[in-house]
Parts: sequence; structure tokens; C-alpha cells
Amino acid sequence: MPLARRAGQRRDVSAAIWPGFVDAMTALLLVLMFVLSIFMIVQFVLRDTITAQDTELEGLSAEVASLAGALGLSRARVEALEGQVDDLQGDLGEARALAAAQQAQISSLTRDLDARGAELEAAQAQITDFEAQVASLIGARDAALARGEELSADLAELEAA
Repeated sequence: MPLARRAGQRRDVSAAIWPGFVDAMTALLLVLMFVLSIFMIVQFVLRDTITAQDTELEGLSAEVASLAGALGLSRARVEALEGQVDDLQGDLGEARALAAAQQAQISSLTRDLDARGAELEAAQAQITDFEAQVASLIGARDAALARGEELSADLAELEAA
């Protein structure tokens, strides 16, 4: 009997442990399934978020590429405009040099004109002097002719007398 009692106790102990063990395993399995479900939901949400971010990143990459292209075009345009500015500055320098040369020529011609004007005034003064001398000589000749006629008339009177 002692054996039978021991065997009965064993059966009683295992019968008493078994339902608690099954309950614990079921609870553990339910918790595991709940945690696994939460992880799956989080993974789904994160995958959607990452997909949306990838799509947005692709759009932003395309926008960056278009902006880089526009920047390249702007840089090319800036370089072209800088080239034009350099050309225009060269033309401006040439125009200033030409203007300075023309100003120097104008100054030279003005001095030349002033000198010739002075020479003309001197020549006109000389002509005026010559005209005065000619007029005085003509007056002296007329006086001499008149005196010669008087003398001729006096001589003719003396010869007639």
C-alpha cells in the first residue's frame, strides 16, 4: 500500500500542477501573441512612414536636381554676363582713351586757332596800317599832283607873260 499511496500522491500532485501549468502557458502565449501583434502593427506603421519618407525624399531629390540644374544655368548666365561686363569695360576704356585723345586734339586745334586768330588780327592791323599809308600816300600824291598843276599853271603863266 505504501506504493499505491505514493503513486496516488504522484498522480494527485501532477493533476494539481498540470492545470496551473497549462493556464500559465496559455497566459504566456496570449501575452506573446499580444506583443507580437503590437510589433506587427508598429512595423506596418513604420513601413508606411518609411515608404512615405522615401517617396518624399525622391521628390525632394528631384527638386534638388532641378535646382542644381537651375543653379548651373544661373552660373553660366552669370559668367556670360561677367564676360559682357568685361567687354563693356574694355570698350569703355577705349572710348575714354579716344575721348582723351580727341580732347587733346581739340585743345591743340583751339590753341592753333587762337594763334591764327592773333596772327589774323596782327595781319589786319598791318593791312589797316598799309591802307592808312596808302591813303596818306594817295593824299600826298594828290597834293603833289595838285601842286604840280599849280606849278604847271604858274609856269604857263610865266611863260605867257
